[in-house]
Amino acid sequence: MYPATTTGRNQYASNIRTVQTVSDSSALVTVTVSQAFQNNVKALKMSDKGKCSEAIQGMLRFINNEFPDEMSSFQEKPFRERGVTTLAENSSETRAVTISPMEKLIANHKSFELITHLNSLVDDFNARLTAFTGYYHDSELPPSVRKRELNIFSPKLNDFGKDILKKTNGDCDTFYGGSEFAEETKRQLDAWHNSVKILSEGLVDPLLDKSEGLDHNSSEKENAIFLLKEIQKLQHEDGKKDYHKIDILLKYSPNSAALRETFRSRMSDCILKDFIGSDNLLVFLKTMQLLFDYYQFTPHNEPLGEITKDFCDTIKKYAEMKKPAGYS
Repeated sequence: MYPATTTGRNQYASNIRTVQTVSDSSALVTVTVSQAFQNNVKALKMSDKGKCSEAIQGMLRFINNEFPDEMSSFQEKPFRERGVTTLAENSSETRAVTISPMEKLIANHKSFELITHLNSLVDDFNARLTAFTGYYHDSELPPSVRKRELNIFSPKLNDFGKDILKKTNGDCDTFYGGSEFAEETKRQLDAWHNSVKILSEGLVDPLLDKSEGLDHNSSEKENAIFLLKEIQKLQHEDGKKDYHKIDILLKYSPNSAALRETFRSRMSDCILKDFIGSDNLLVFLKTMQLLFDYYQFTPHNEPLGEITKDFCDTIKKYAEMKKPAGYS
């Protein structure tokens, strides 16, 4: 590393002041233009509905032509990396500015702590995976100590999804770590269970949308169905080739409000029981990642941990071993 010179520092400070002046001026213009645009759009509410719609569509076409990159960043494009586009080719669907899938889910289900709980879930899982991996690769530990720690941490990983499904685990059922620890663990599992349930229920929202005249909803339905079928494939990959429960549920077309809620409940229960609470840790992880991708959710600290099939088998092997004395 080279030492900084006084001349270099002065020039840097001068550049910063220049950039700051330009930035302040640019910010003022941006705010002014934005506010004027919003006021004009709000004024359209006073006009005829047909003319209002025509004007809005014209604005959107203009923005899309002039700022295609900015416009595309607001498009709902779940599964872009899987080759699924938001708008079908030659479709008459209208490009519209939309909120993100996660924001839409939170608003629809009034779950304002959803992101906080999902981040907590990811952080906790990753911490357990890091601990287990650290002991597994620590060749300097005495074999007996290493095995004991692996026996202790493996169930916490292997049963992570099953604990979320049940909303309880060994720490909740005992006073291990103190009653406050047990109560906090229970609250955490409740929050994670409810959060995953909301993610699952959100997949059904586009399928039950009976709105008329909103052609863009068809793309949301296609993406939701695609995601559900991708989740179902995880059971096939796990050797259950005859698993078609999601396909069977998708064949129903509930009409009444009561039937729609039954359909929503059965689909979310299916995902929770057969995928989140699966005996296969990989199925749990892949299901969570598919849901995160669909809602374009990125954990705040680091992505949800990944493991190979071989390492998953290793975790399961230690989890099924006889536990050391005093372990509960």
